[in-house]
Amino acid sequence: MKQLKIFDLSVPLEEGMPYFKGDPIPEIRQFKSIKDNGYNLKELKIGTHTGTHVDAPSHFIENGKTIDQLDLSDLMGSATCLSYDPFRQLKLPEEHYDIIFLYTGYNLSWGKFKTFENFSYIKDKDAGSLRNYGVKVVGIDSPSAEIQNSKSFDVHRILLGNSIPIVENLNSVTLSGLVDHSFTVQVMPILVKGGDGAPARVIAIEE
Repeated sequence: MKQLKIFDLSVPLEEGMPYFKGDPIPEIRQFKSIKDNGYNLKELKIGTHTGTHVDAPSHFIENGKTIDQLDLSDLMGSATCLSYDPFRQLKLPEEHYDIIFLYTGYNLSWGKFKTFENFSYIKDKDAGSLRNYGVKVVGIDSPSAEIQNSKSFDVHRILLGNSIPIVENLNSVTLSGLVDHSFTVQVMPILVKGGDGAPARVIAIEE
């Protein structure tokens, strides 16, 4: 039997982790302990777009689907990863994939960030190409698919406006090993009722 390779493309939620300026500052503290209470329990205070997360259409689209309204079958499927630079031409594969992840290497410096600055993003023209290609999901190893300080949010509107969820803050270290590979992806966001987004575990499976 052929052994499957499983890649965790998520970053861990932890105290002191980087966050998007203006978003809630993540706080993770020991709320109960075995020493004092007989069991361990942590308290989490995070935003819906903390760490590796999914943007639901409702993040930018009025009456767009919320996290709990997304069909799980639309968050899994055949996938590939492309090395990406918004200043170079995006060449999409001839073979069709349900999910395309874009590797930029931005989160290789994850441990050096407090807040994200000068982060990688998707060019609006390329967002249009991905939409026209027919993807179900787009992902990037950056805190946002949008260029920093955007006022028009064109990339989010192009993708989310066409019911294409966006996965952000993928783990660059793991993702780097999947560039130009074919694999299966499962995106599993926390089930937040009415959520505009949610932290997620993102798994790639390669035969």
